[in-house]
Amino acid sequence: MFALASAFPAQAASYYRVYEGSDYAGVGADRSWVEVCDMERDGNGVSAIFYVRNGQGGTVRDGNGSSAGCGNARFSGTIVAVELCELQLTGPLCVYRTVPS
Repeated sequence: MFALASAFPAQAASYYRVYEGSDYAGVGADRSWVEVCDMERDGNGVSAIFYVRNGQGGTVRDGNGSSAGCGNARFSGTIVAVELCELQLTGPLCVYRTVPS
């Protein structure tokens, strides 16, 4: 188990997460590394918009659905808010949260 845990980057331990059901968007302790994880086998995709202080944020998706692995990225700047969306057939279901300082 220790070898498996050491295979992941240190940033993989999100310090803040936003949930929509079991799906989540995480922000690393450095507030620039992010991840988006589709944890539900429901056929709905998951994406998140990350907002950066004094800069431009962007969208990150979990491109492989509920299969193992998550989408991740690093932004140049401090993440201040997250909008996580589950992409349902009837339209996106989104949750917006500010990231605590």
